[in-house]
Amino acid sequence: MEGPVDLRIQPYVPARLFTVDEADALVPRLAEILDRMDPKLVRLKELEDLLEDAESYWGSKGDTMPPEEREAHDRLIGERDETRALLDEDIHEITATGCELKDVHSGLVDFPANVEDTLAYLCWQRGERKVSNWHTLEGGFAGRRPLRKGPEAER
Repeated sequence: MEGPVDLRIQPYVPARLFTVDEADALVPRLAEILDRMDPKLVRLKELEDLLEDAESYWGSKGDTMPPEEREAHDRLIGERDETRALLDEDIHEITATGCELKDVHSGLVDFPANVEDTLAYLCWQRGERKVSNWHTLEGGFAGRRPLRKGPEAER
């Protein structure tokens, strides 16, 4: 028999820490992936709205749905699931780099880093030319602060 399970909360340890230069180097790739995701996100929303409308009209189980409506409904479900899978692939491509996608719609990405001798996040949002802000692990987007410039910025 094994011993008791350790229920203490383990500290957050990211897979890797980024420098500002490493994060900046990923910005074009991240922007490309996020741009590629936009039409998929729009289509996913359309499909979910169509399915919600059909289920609202016919009932959540669709028991009274005529066969031709059922076929169309099933095609929409298939397309929705395929679109979600493609979005999941894009999200995985982003997270495989070691950064964290915080908001797919606004294109908010955090990079674990050591900032001012503290484990924190470098913070980038689509539309910004480079990474120029950071926040504490708990601070989130609202707690963003500008990065200091110069050799003391990355210790």
